[in-house]
Amino acid sequence: MVTIGASHGWVASLKDEGILRLHDDLNPYALYKDPICIPLPPLVTLPHCQTKIIPNVSMSSSSPEDDEDCVVAVKFLGPQLSFCKPAGKSKLEWTNIKIENPCFYSSRVMFSKKYNLFLIPGSGGHLMGAWDPCNPSDRLMFESLRFENPPKLPTPVHELMDSCCMSQHLVESTSTGETFLVKQYRKTEYLMVYNLDDEGNAVYTQDMGDLTMFLSRSEPFCVDVADIPFSIASIASAPRWGEKILLCFSSYLQTSSLRQTSPCFVIGARPCLPLESFYHNRLGTLSIGIVNPEKGCVIRLPKKVSVDLVHNDLNDTMVTIGASHGWVASLKNDGILLLHDDLNPYALYEDPICLPLPPLVTLPHCQTKIITNVSMSSSSPENNEDCVVAVKFLGPQFSFCKPAGKSSTPEWTNIKIENPCFYSSRVMFSKKDNMFRIPGSGGHLIGSLDLCEPNDKLKLQCVGFENLPPKLPTPLMDSCCMSQHLVESTSTGETFLVKQYRKTAEGVARMKTEYLMVFKLDDEGNALYTEDMGDLTMFLSKSEPFCISSTSFPGFKPNRVHILDFEETACVVWWMVSPSLLQLIKTRDGNS
Repeated sequence: MVTIGASHGWVASLKDEGILRLHDDLNPYALYKDPICIPLPPLVTLPHCQTKIIPNVSMSSSSPEDDEDCVVAVKFLGPQLSFCKPAGKSKLEWTNIKIENPCFYSSRVMFSKKYNLFLIPGSGGHLMGAWDPCNPSDRLMFESLRFENPPKLPTPVHELMDSCCMSQHLVESTSTGETFLVKQYRKTEYLMVYNLDDEGNAVYTQDMGDLTMFLSRSEPFCVDVADIPFSIASIASAPRWGEKILLCFSSYLQTSSLRQTSPCFVIGARPCLPLESFYHNRLGTLSIGIVNPEKGCVIRLPKKVSVDLVHNDLNDTMVTIGASHGWVASLKNDGILLLHDDLNPYALYEDPICLPLPPLVTLPHCQTKIITNVSMSSSSPENNEDCVVAVKFLGPQFSFCKPAGKSSTPEWTNIKIENPCFYSSRVMFSKKDNMFRIPGSGGHLIGSLDLCEPNDKLKLQCVGFENLPPKLPTPLMDSCCMSQHLVESTSTGETFLVKQYRKTAEGVARMKTEYLMVFKLDDEGNALYTEDMGDLTMFLSKSEPFCISSTSFPGFKPNRVHILDFEETACVVWWMVSPSLLQLIKTRDGNS
């Protein structure tokens, strides 16, 4: 059993069998000898979600044992959000919602007494989700936030903040009726507080009046110091508690013969004829696109592939999770991860290879259902004994194995990364250093795993950021959902750290890139901002990112970053209007 949070004086715990309980015996004002323990119904895990790691729990009232209208909300790491009424008249069961927009994956939920709604802020704070317990629905309502009156921060301060792991907290004051959005930057103890109004404006403030705010692993709250007859300084300084799935193949299929084969992406698979055969065998004809900024083209290959790999149904038993070195990874509900090469257009044989990896092992208080990405040390997992497959899960677990190792039964080596700044990170393999590397949120830490010296812990390196331009769109960057990518150029031996800032586009599940920053990493842990990658063209996608030399491929232009996934297709260019100005030029559907 693990304690996962608290709300209204009730502590929530989660047992291994998926039973969530509410306890009042840690409430100092519940002094009776027979404490209350309320078991909630078994958690229901939605397809391609997880219910083992919980950011927080929130309740609409302090009486879950006898208030029929009391609602308990549980936010899981990833897309699932669940509600139930412990004392409701109807059958006790969970209402489960799947939030497609990834900016909510690490968010926390809170209950607003002012609006009688459960609210959840997206990463960066640019989007707010709401759920009405009086009108239950299987979808959230959404509102965009506009940030006003942001402080003018000196460049060194913003550099420090931008390298931090940022989290958002919604805090409501019952005494004043105000709602605050707090941005917490960890690595430093920097905070930014915004006062939210009813029109969706977030106004930066340095004055909360008589209010004192408390942030912790439990539900945050405010108190009015005028109502407290004793000093709360000792309390405030007390230690903290615990300090669509569709990949849509932005899987650029990088092969060992890049000079002969241009990078491409998988568009899908047309149904095979006759249609009876298609519905029976679930096979389609592979369609690929050649990535070319000047004249894009689509090629349909006679090769037949499984349609399940390119069009994932949320109710299917298998989901495609990533790609590396031309191999596509899929995950089945039984915890079996498979490597496929039949989506590689350069592997044209009729008998595709499918490598089943050993069953995944879930570490305590971790999950293995939602995968951030997959990375491989070579392109030959079927016959290279030294080839290592690494899988980064959403949350603390990181696992790797050797499919063709000398051992008769390959098995997973599992590592639990305690630092939460790595929970949403992606893993990449560095050929230069012969190790797997993982960037922390904000980029201030990089974890490494040396294949020559296996260990159950990551080796950590601090990153110092240098040479940032003096003029940055700070308000825009602070309101975005930021992600980090490590990209290595095999032709030049350089390693880049790319910070991608995204906001919600059309609809609530689509994200588009608003800003990019590229840093060159040296061996001493310095990240030097650059607007010139030289001859290189970079590709970012849901699969493993990579670089190519533009002169080796006619039609590609240097100093470009191509972004391609199911949410957006864009080309980002460093355009030197002035020494410190970075502009984005985006290409969508072939139109500039």
